[in-house]
Amino acid sequence: MPSGPELPLYALVSWLFTELLGALMVRGWIAGGGMRASRQRPARPDAMSLPVLAGHAGLNLIGLACWICFVVSGATALAWLALAFMAPAIGLGISTVTIWTPYPGGRSAGSGSAGSGSAGSGSGEPARPETGGADAGEAEPTSVMPEEELKRRLSDEALAAQLVEELLSRNFAQPQARNAGWTWRPLIPLGHGVLAIVTFLLAVLAAIAAL
Repeated sequence: MPSGPELPLYALVSWLFTELLGALMVRGWIAGGGMRASRQRPARPDAMSLPVLAGHAGLNLIGLACWICFVVSGATALAWLALAFMAPAIGLGISTVTIWTPYPGGRSAGSGSAGSGSAGSGSGEPARPETGGADAGEAEPTSVMPEEELKRRLSDEALAAQLVEELLSRNFAQPQARNAGWTWRPLIPLGHGVLAIVTFLLAVLAAIAAL
């Protein structure tokens, strides 16, 4: 563990990297439609709360400003003031963990953005199977199978078996499109959280050493 007069500088560098990763997360959240979804609260309880996000970012920035003043002036009171702002900021950050999991910027375009309101992405209703095949028969092909057609297929053993085969073939084909490759994006919120804890520990040690 680093010690001595370098501790405040180590904490400052760690704090700056933490803020950088946080800015990348907010950028991805906005690009994924998070701002639009937050305006739909409380109808969208899974959406980010703007006051929570603003409080988290604001407290962190105020604490960072106090820490920079401490590094420049050496006033111990400023170090403890920075920690006083940082502690509740971390608490607010922990309350947003589920919003960043998975990381919004890593979602594929086909999976629906945070504010799209498409079926299966927060509407509360599972998507119905699509129509297809020769046995769709009398009904016109549509993107969603009507409930009557679904009941008709399930009541017939042969049609039900064909429906299962169609669903399995679609489900086996979908992961290839979604999981085309590994992405580093989930490491951003993980790194942000780890750096926040490291920064807090370094800041506490630096404040104690400055007494």
